[in-house]
Amino acid sequence: MNDIQTIHLIPSKQKAFYIVFGAGLVILIVASFLWLDLKVTSGFNGLKKALMFMGRLILMDFSDWKSVLVSAGESMSVAILSTILSAVAAFFFSFAAAFNVSPQAVSSLVKGLAAAIRAIPTIIWTLIFVAYLGFGPFPGVLGLFFHSFAYLVKAFSESIEEVKPGCIEAMRSTGSSWLQIMARGVVPTIKTSLISWTAMRFEINVGQSTILGLVGAGGVGYELSKTMRIYNFNQAGFVLLVIFVMSFGIEVLFHKLKLTVDKRQLDL
Repeated sequence: MNDIQTIHLIPSKQKAFYIVFGAGLVILIVASFLWLDLKVTSGFNGLKKALMFMGRLILMDFSDWKSVLVSAGESMSVAILSTILSAVAAFFFSFAAAFNVSPQAVSSLVKGLAAAIRAIPTIIWTLIFVAYLGFGPFPGVLGLFFHSFAYLVKAFSESIEEVKPGCIEAMRSTGSSWLQIMARGVVPTIKTSLISWTAMRFEINVGQSTILGLVGAGGVGYELSKTMRIYNFNQAGFVLLVIFVMSFGIEVLFHKLKLTVDKRQLDL
């Protein structure tokens, strides 16, 4: 009878790595607690207050529902407009950013510019435009546009870089121009990826458009900020419900669309 070889959960050669990794995490957690001067007792007290606060949010006030829904539509419009504009702009710039279809110097320049824009959070971009343009949804559109543009340039260019070199070389050997190669060879290959990245960014923008209202960019975030400032927690609960339904509804919608597209591709 052959001996059954024991299969260890963690390979012996990797035990040292996991031990060091786990010890590093513990050190970082402890150091963070000490730096922030957090105490377990204060954490429990804060949790108790948070639960009491959530209890007040549950007793919602629907009296101002019309104004809240109008503001929610404004936030949705900000997300739609910024996503469409940024996706169109990023589509063209992504070809310059992809190293396999663009000169190295141009690719590095565009990627560096996109990384610099992306390093500044959306809310900071919005605050900058609010300072120059005043309150309203337009600064929110610009703030979301800039960050979405940089995000999608990176995502789209990486999709282009995943195209197999043989496809590009085959079309190049037939005498096709650069524009023909991009239009007939690259774009059809990555179109599903482009749609997926755009849909994901739209989901992010819907959530962020609600936050931008807190800094003066209008929308449902402004309604939440207004109710919280006057301690009208019952109405704030309704605003939060609208935000949840809007964000969750978008996620469910795009999930169903993705399943539909995947099914059609399998049928083809």
